[in-house]
Amino acid sequence: MPAEIEGYRRAQQLAFGCAQAVASVMSPGWTEGETGQWMVDWLHNHGVRAHLHRPIVAFGPRTCAPTGQWGPARGIGATLQENDVVMLDCAPVVDGYTGDIAYTIGVGQNPELEQAQNFLSDLRQRLVQCFSNAETVNDVYAWVDREITAAGYENAADGYPGEVLGHRVYRHGPLTSRISWFLPEKPFGPVASWHGPGFLFKLIRRMIEPELLTPSHHGSKTGIWAIEPHLRAGSFGCKFEELLVVEPGRAFWLDDMSQKRITIA
Repeated sequence: MPAEIEGYRRAQQLAFGCAQAVASVMSPGWTEGETGQWMVDWLHNHGVRAHLHRPIVAFGPRTCAPTGQWGPARGIGATLQENDVVMLDCAPVVDGYTGDIAYTIGVGQNPELEQAQNFLSDLRQRLVQCFSNAETVNDVYAWVDREITAAGYENAADGYPGEVLGHRVYRHGPLTSRISWFLPEKPFGPVASWHGPGFLFKLIRRMIEPELLTPSHHGSKTGIWAIEPHLRAGSFGCKFEELLVVEPGRAFWLDDMSQKRITIA
């Protein structure tokens, strides 16, 4: 198990490295489409060939994850404006291990965004204990939903397929960790088309429902989860995503890279 944990940590650190790298060079005028391609190219140059999903880049109102619409931009997408909020979400497969992460950053200083980030940082700390104590995974979902609402925000889970708050990740085999293509939207649909075939095969083989952190999940908590609380704060959204290791009686994050905050000049 320690070797497995280290593999996931390496993958996650590369994913955060990608998000931090693009955030350091992007500026108003960039589009969602070119930012996503920049991330693909950066990861490819660092040895990545397969992804759990295409990089998701959202600017401004799209960070709110309108109901049923979370996913990569189509075409060039929105153009980055002054004072926008930005979400960067990528999931490279590194030596078979998935590093599924997300960052929320702002263009210039934004006190409301900082307040939302502070809330999510506090939630992140308490999630560890919640996973350790909660009876079932759907208890965790209900707790997160209550905390987001009590803080005056709206839970953006309805923007995601299945209203997921997270999902399990696994190590991919030699074949699926090298598949660089994605399924065509026709006939497979928009959701399947932006997820990597390796991830879809895992979901199907494991019966889908036990792998997703949703309001209806009643199964075991143990495993490695990509946790992604996403809130709406009026005109913008805010989220983080990173890997949480859940063992009997304890849970822990792999590292604290998600807590490094970046502002686009």
